[in-house]
Amino acid sequence: MNSKLGPEPHYRVLHQRLNEAFTPTYLTILSIIQAVALTDLATIVAAEYRQFTVVHWLFALLTFSVLIIVWNVYTIQGTVWHWIPDVRDAAMPFVVGALELFLNHAITLGMSLWLLGLAGIAAMGAVGTWHMHWQAKKEVENAQLLDYLKMHHLLFALYYAGGSALLLLLAWANRVGSWEAAERGQGVLSVSTALMVGVCLSGAMIISHLYWRKAVEYARTGRLLRAHPQIT
Repeated sequence: MNSKLGPEPHYRVLHQRLNEAFTPTYLTILSIIQAVALTDLATIVAAEYRQFTVVHWLFALLTFSVLIIVWNVYTIQGTVWHWIPDVRDAAMPFVVGALELFLNHAITLGMSLWLLGLAGIAAMGAVGTWHMHWQAKKEVENAQLLDYLKMHHLLFALYYAGGSALLLLLAWANRVGSWEAAERGQGVLSVSTALMVGVCLSGAMIISHLYWRKAVEYARTGRLLRAHPQIT
């Protein structure tokens, strides 16, 4: 006896369509925002480079690195996870983009403002990680991998939140101590602060790299590796 399967319920079709639209839409919006931020950074450097000190050049390089890190993190999360977006998902890339523009212009406005802008981006990283985990939990197909990577999400959130607090402290200390003054000792403090920020950004890249490796290994083999992978 032959039996024919009926058409898939419309709500399932709609659910699948909404899920499938998330990643390309999200990454398209983000790519436009990052292009605007990168163009703005290039414009500022081209207009002000004659007055740049070593610290300014370090800030410009670090700001460029921030643009790469933001793109990398959003690309990973948008590729690995699927959910039906809401207005908060729409707002987050624009908030981050606004902070990136602020960071660009703060290069020439002073270290305190630049550190403040970077602290805002780090805080958005912590908020975004929590929001991503909360949204991904709503979709059943995310459950296994989400449980596997939940400690990474906690690490992300704590790292970004801790980094934001540290940057706020550095911004306050710079405001009080005027590290950008011409004296040699204070100039060394400025360079040291920039280098420390670079180390923190490198840490964020390493965490993202480990996270991506686990997700890719799961996608290729279906295995959940509980051991910590080594960077190659």
